[in-house]
Amino acid sequence: MLASIAPLIARGVIDNTLQDLIDLRLWCTDGAEPLHLRMQGNCRRDIAGCRLEFTNTSAGSPPANLPSLIHELRNRSNGAPLCAGDITFSRRAVERNNRQGISNRLYIEFFVGVNTRVLLEFNAVDFDLSLPQWEPTWEGDNMQAMLNLEALRSHVRANVKSYKGPALYGLNSELPDCDWDYRLNRAEAYMAIYPTIKDKFATIPGGYISAAFVMDRTDFLGKIATEDEADMPPDRELIENDWEVVDFMTPYEKEMKQAMHHPLFTELAAMTALVQSKLIQRYRPELETGPHGAAFLQLYATLVTHTLATILLTGQNEYPAHLATRRMEILCARLNKLSQLTEYLPADCRQELRLASDTLMHNMRLFIATIPN
Repeated sequence: MLASIAPLIARGVIDNTLQDLIDLRLWCTDGAEPLHLRMQGNCRRDIAGCRLEFTNTSAGSPPANLPSLIHELRNRSNGAPLCAGDITFSRRAVERNNRQGISNRLYIEFFVGVNTRVLLEFNAVDFDLSLPQWEPTWEGDNMQAMLNLEALRSHVRANVKSYKGPALYGLNSELPDCDWDYRLNRAEAYMAIYPTIKDKFATIPGGYISAAFVMDRTDFLGKIATEDEADMPPDRELIENDWEVVDFMTPYEKEMKQAMHHPLFTELAAMTALVQSKLIQRYRPELETGPHGAAFLQLYATLVTHTLATILLTGQNEYPAHLATRRMEILCARLNKLSQLTEYLPADCRQELRLASDTLMHNMRLFIATIPN
């Protein structure tokens, strides 16, 4: 879980004047006693050894109820251990305005246990920075950077391990599982956390290597290392392209690409584009708050993932045909239910989605006919 709580913080103090100890005090906008957090480690080189007092000039109004995380941090008697991440006053970030310039920000990252990453990123602060009480070495700063990366990597792994996405939602005694459901769930877990990791490292020189490390992209790191050993410049296409779900299917990339070009999945992709353009982009808030819209989106997500898993299953040299047939029959029944739910969707997209459902049903029946008895 990522908790971005900067709007809730009115002011704070970062004290790293004692080496290997970060003393952090944060006053929330509710005016209550500050959060007092102490963790082992050091700030990054720019403010290591210093005491930084800051005021968040863009703090929001006090909410009616503070998040449970704030209460957990205020009552640390038996809380999960804290682990420092990157704490710096020279975080390079793209400004979210028409200018799209690069500016420095105050960046405070730490972890509550391994499951929760707390991030405070301020772009408008008044501050008072002391002179350093000790000077970090380059070696020490590099070591702290590696410790911070390892903490982030542990956080990613923990969240991937506990993730239950569409690939696992519909699995029960009715729909029998297969190994591909769990492989796809793992890939979807990495894709769910990828945007936050990409955002962290996007403006850092060579940040794609750090991103690959924390996301366990050993295949990617291997390609980069091979190019480096051959004295070749980095492949721009390799390092600039956004990662996709297939990138997290190692060592099954070939099988995944073949499945995604299967005629049945091609039809699913066409319907997915229709759902995205005609439904989600236009009506997402209403869909997510209404029972029928939310049911449609969840059922469709599971339908796509489980159909892909079944295609992957039938792509094996040997597989239990009865399992594949049983899964597809159940998915046909779910598609029929999905078609019925279109009656509750906005009128301007019902007909197109119903026709797409009928076409998909026809292709699913054709696919079932190819499974050996």
